Amino acid sequence: MRKTLENPKADLILDYLLIVLGSCIFASGIAIFIKPAMISMGGVAGIALIGNYITGLPLGVASIVLNVPLFIFGYKLLGREFFFKTIVSSVSYSVFIDVVGPFLPLFEGDRLLAALYGGIILGGGIGMVFKWGGTSGGTDILAKYLNVKFDISIGNANLVMNGLVIIACSLIYKSVESALYAIIVQYLTGVIINTMVDGSDRQKEGLIITNKPEELARAILENLQRGCTGFGGKGMYTGEEKTVLMVVVRRHEISALKKLVHQVDPECFMLISEVSEVFGTHFKTYDK
Repeated sequence: MRKTLENPKADLILDYLLIVLGSCIFASGIAIFIKPAMISMGGVAGIALIGNYITGLPLGVASIVLNVPLFIFGYKLLGREFFFKTIVSSVSYSVFIDVVGPFLPLFEGDRLLAALYGGIILGGGIGMVFKWGGTSGGTDILAKYLNVKFDISIGNANLVMNGLVIIACSLIYKSVESALYAIIVQYLTGVIINTMVDGSDRQKEGLIITNKPEELARAILENLQRGCTGFGGKGMYTGEEKTVLMVVVRRHEISALKKLVHQVDPECFMLISEVSEVFGTHFKTYDK
């Protein structure tokens, strides 16, 4: 979605509206699929599920109670805009799941289907929140604190905390299957979030170490209509000066690239890697 840079206030309002929508989608996934199937969850949402199961406390109320001290703790850490967007996300989720949730249809079918569709919907909702500058709060704040304070990876911190909550939730439910289904939900949620935030336009990057840079660059341009960037390199074993060509192609073009490179310089050294997003001519422009 393109930002209307001429009207930053309108952009900010749009950000908040999309964060609210994403939070409501996230809440719908829990209310329709996750909670009825008694599938464990990580984070504050999982702790709220435990509280709801044991005491009957509404999920939204439990989430707010758990998040408030974390919000106070994380105010300076998150920054003003990020903080307020996270507040809006959390409040929207809590209000929607308590006010609208009871009126939503409950899925009472196969648990595997509940995990699959629940994970997709959760990922879509929280992916919208992340894409437009918010977070789900809770363990995300703790993970960021641990990263800043102790240089612990945010991903590893979240993995450990979510894992502990999922285990606790499955013990409360007295169901190992609950934790196993939770893994499916977590995986699908992560895939959808990554697709929404990083983009699904994954392409291939080729780094080619060659003694024939001019011939290779010309062949790639003429046959694939792709430009190359060349920079100097040196073989540390031989001490020989070489040129490194960098080229980005679409996934369906990678076989043609490899064949072409081998024809022009069979002695070259080539590395192929995947890139999550490519901005520029013939690919895509940056639109927020």
